[in-house]
Amino acid sequence: MHRLRNMLATAVVALAAAANAGWSAENVPYVVRGNTHMLIGVTLNEAAVREMLPEGLEPTEGVTGGLQVYTSEGSDSVEAYTRSYVWADLSGMNSITGNPGRYILWVADTVHAKKMAGLGYDSQAGEVTLAESEGILTGAAQVDGAQVLNASVKAGDCGAGTGVINYPSKPEWAEGLAVTQYAFAGKFCGGELVGMEITAPEGHALSKLAPQPAGWAAVARELSFSATPAMPLPKSD
Repeated sequence: MHRLRNMLATAVVALAAAANAGWSAENVPYVVRGNTHMLIGVTLNEAAVREMLPEGLEPTEGVTGGLQVYTSEGSDSVEAYTRSYVWADLSGMNSITGNPGRYILWVADTVHAKKMAGLGYDSQAGEVTLAESEGILTGAAQVDGAQVLNASVKAGDCGAGTGVINYPSKPEWAEGLAVTQYAFAGKFCGGELVGMEITAPEGHALSKLAPQPAGWAAVARELSFSATPAMPLPKSD
């Protein structure tokens, strides 16, 4: 953890220099609010994860991760959006609050797909929805008119919570890896998986990753988060 903190401190200095070295004008801090999140813990196909991870990132033992669908009201500077993605937990990238780092292996977004692609993620524009009925949240994603995933979680009791998560990326405007830190606060609820179906065609990232339920699910309500710019990570010696 101390090594990561030192790397992040160096990254802040590097970001100032990078501002005059071709970094994207969209690479700015932002805040969004009014979020509702549905999360499902999964295990992933190790070979597919290792193929998709950039060099220098290592999955956790057991190749754990998650599937998330969430909707956000955005903010004055960020248009409201709904997003679904699958992430892999990362070894050696824990945040200051102890959360494992996450790398986004596939993402679909109603509004910001191009921005996510600019961060080096496998990003697709699509119709993503999150609805709730009688305490059950159902998230779905369609790409090119075809549904690729559908999942439901029954929300449990909620309590206030906060945390920080590191999301590495490989931006198209940078040399090497970068990291964005997300600090969040909201109401966090237990969850019970009702169902999860991956219907992506053969060859699609979701099909290759073959996510399988890992025994946990959760819901977050009235969540807000702040995001730093994508800060360049110094290369390891």
